[in-house]
Order: sequence, then structure tokens, then C-alpha cells
Amino acid sequence: MLEKYIERNIFRKVYLCEQLFEFQEIDIEQTAISLGVTTPTILHDLESLAECLEYCIKEKIREKHKYKLIFKRGIALSELTQFLYGQSYFLKFLSYYFKGIFTSTELADLEFISLSKVYTIKKSVLDFFKENDYLKNKEIIIPEFDSRNILLALVRYINWEGYESKNPHVEEACNELIDYVETHFFKRRYSEDEKSFILRGIEIAIGRKTFPLELKEEDKKSAETKPLFQLVCQGLEEQKGMLHLQKEDIYYIFSLFNSRNYTNENMELLRKDFEVVYKNFVLNDLSLNELILQILPVAEIDDADNFIFKQSFLQFVRTLWADGQVFLPERIYLLSEKEQLLYRKIVEVLDDWKKKNQIHLRWNDNFIRKFVKSLSLITREQMIQQEIEIFVVSESSVKQFFYRTQFHLYAEEDMAEINPILFRSLEELPDECLCSKKRVVLCDAASYQTGLETEKTKVYPISLKGANILLYRIAQELHLLKKHIS
Repeated sequence: MLEKYIERNIFRKVYLCEQLFEFQEIDIEQTAISLGVTTPTILHDLESLAECLEYCIKEKIREKHKYKLIFKRGIALSELTQFLYGQSYFLKFLSYYFKGIFTSTELADLEFISLSKVYTIKKSVLDFFKENDYLKNKEIIIPEFDSRNILLALVRYINWEGYESKNPHVEEACNELIDYVETHFFKRRYSEDEKSFILRGIEIAIGRKTFPLELKEEDKKSAETKPLFQLVCQGLEEQKGMLHLQKEDIYYIFSLFNSRNYTNENMELLRKDFEVVYKNFVLNDLSLNELILQILPVAEIDDADNFIFKQSFLQFVRTLWADGQVFLPERIYLLSEKEQLLYRKIVEVLDDWKKKNQIHLRWNDNFIRKFVKSLSLITREQMIQQEIEIFVVSESSVKQFFYRTQFHLYAEEDMAEINPILFRSLEELPDECLCSKKRVVLCDAASYQTGLETEKTKVYPISLKGANILLYRIAQELHLLKKHIS
């Protein structure tokens, strides 16, 4: 929801940055269409982006229809987007509100802008409050759960530093809690960004422990049935001497873990993890089973047991707990014309389902677009035998499954073995001396590095954009390679 209040030029630059970081190049005209602006506007945005991020750009190439931009190794996407989002007056003013600074003269002095501009930006913030029904009798009243989720969004967007703990023992206790959950829940692995999100959420909870956190009894009972909740309880029990929280915070910390993406040590553990979570969130909920039956024909999916569908659906619905999805920060997802048609149908299904079941939810449009994107990736899975050993590298488990299943479509039977371990970076790959004759790495563009190929190892950068064509070409190339080996 926050995204629609962010200035459009900032929104566009963040989207361009995210796309270029992942794919390294974009189609200028197609991107202009996706963003609903003219080609000259996109070109201006690209030049502005390249200028303000010059310090972390390795290479920039402008062609007639393409724009290529490669970032230096070691640069994190969050570092780039926080710099760009940090230029948003809407996000700045929202953060000032939570610091108790909201008079027009104070804001004008802090940002060195005119009062007329201050009034315009304050109106956007107040419109945001009105949309969420926070304005009551000329007073702003924000439920504590929403306040925390908005603050966490500001942490992700602009690296908001409020309630940051300077106590190293608190950070250590938070890290031990995360490690406890990772170790005891099928060896989960949260990325450093996700760990930081959980840590900052706990710091916010500690800093706001005097603000009563009120949650619906039905939401609390729902959380208590989840294995993740039980693990969080056990982990917090070990840290109760260091993490001073209010009683209800256990549900809030459950929501922090529940909303985060993760991988597991290998495919077998990921599937076991998934089966447990899917059963508790989806199979045990009649209304969600009903929703699945409504989505499948709309999305033209024949197999309700399609693993990518089930995983994408779970990622979408688990964030709905306690109406917490609405402010969750996520990278920006935009849709093609075909995907927009599906999006409208999915929104209609979701709204009808919500109305029928009398559920109070505020949809996060960006999460719905992400879900629609995932639906478009679904392909049939098929088993292949093993020859050349293939490794898939990606931070995202959805991409992991997509690249694997899509490659199966084009790979001939008996062509290759795909290693079951989920590798998040090229550094995690085992030494090539431990692998078979030829080692082939399908590496997501966001994790790709040059200079790692050897006579024994071939690394292919791939991305969702154009994945079908690229994976087909790779399969054909490997077919020739296999013939050469044999």
C-alpha cells in the first residue's frame, strides 16, 4: 500500500534499479510500457539513476533498444534501493511523524523546502492515514501492530534507525533466536537481509513495549497451532533474560519469522519444511482450500498438486496472518498485458472470497502481482536421469524450482543430474574436484560473477526474463557436450 504514495519518479528509479540489478539489461520500450510512461521519460530516469549510483556501477552500455548496467561486485541491492527510497519526501515525512515531528515549520526547516511543498507532502501522509482509517475525531490513532509494520517498512525502505539497540547482548540474543529457529525447523537458512529484518523488528518491539499490542483472539489461536510459533516460544524462553518484551510480543515475533523468505540446506529438507507449513496453513483451513479451487481454473492450472503453485500460494497466504501483509516491503513487481488480465481475475476471486467468508483483510497489490508472476512460471515437472552434473544458484526458492522444472522441459532424458542442494551464491558451490566430469552452473543473474569458469566448469547467467529461450539453448548446448563426452 505504501508504494502508491511514493513519488512516481522515485518508484520508477527503484524499479529500474531492481530490474537492472537482477537482469543486467532492460528493453527500453517495453519497460516504458510497463511503467506507463514515455520512452524519453525512461531514458531520463536511467541517466539519473546511473548518475546518482555512479560510485557502484562497473559498466554502463546504451544501445538502440537496450540499456545495460552492471553493478560492482559486493554491492547489495538493499543498499541501492535504500539510497533511492531515501529521496522520497513521503517516506521521510512518515518517519518524522513517528519521531513526533510533524509541524509544518519543523518539517520545512529540516528538509529546506517551502511551506507549500510541506503542505502537499503532509496531505499525502494524511491521505494514507485516512485510507487506513487512522483519523478518528481529528486525532491520529494507529493500532500498534500496524505501527510496527509501518516502521519495519521504513527500516527496509530507507534504513530507518529508530529504536536501534546499541546493546551487543540484545543483538546476540536475537541472532541466537534466529539460529534456534533455523536449526530446529528443517535447517532453514534466512539471508542476511531477512535476519536483519527480524532483528530490527525485535528491537522495535523492545523499544515500544510500553505501547499495548492488541491482536484478535482468533489470530492468536491460529498462530498457536503453527509449529513455527512453538519454536519461537521455545527460542524466546532461552533468551527471556535478555529480551525484555511484553506478553503479546511472542505473536508479533512469530509474524516476523512467518513473513520472511528462506531456503533450506537441501531440496529434501525444503520439501519437508514446505509440507509441514502447507498442512498447517492451507490444508487445515477450509476457506483456503476453497480459494485454491477458485484460483486453479482462472489461472488455467490443471494440477492442484503442482509444487510451484502450492509454494507460491503458501507464500502469498501465510503473510495474511493478522492482516499483516498490507505494509510488508517487497521488491516491485509489474505485469505484462497478459499477466494484467490474470491479475484482474485473481483480484476478483480474492475479493469475492473475502466477502463470502467475511474476512477483514487489506490486500497488498504488489504481493498479488508477485503471486500472479509466480503463477505464470508454472510448468509441468518431469523426472530426468543423470549424466553431467548441474547446479542451480539463486537466493529465491521459487526461482530455484522454476529454473529446475523449466530446464526439465528442454533437457533430453538421461542428460544430466541436477544437484538437490539449494545454493544461494556461487561461493557455496563445492570444489569442482568433488564433482563429475563436467560441472554446469545455472546461476541467477543477480548472483552471477565473471571469472569463475574453468575447463571443467561452465557458468550460465540466467534470469526470469527470457528464461525459456535461454534454458532451451543451454539444453541444446549440453546435448552436444554430452555427445562430445560420450
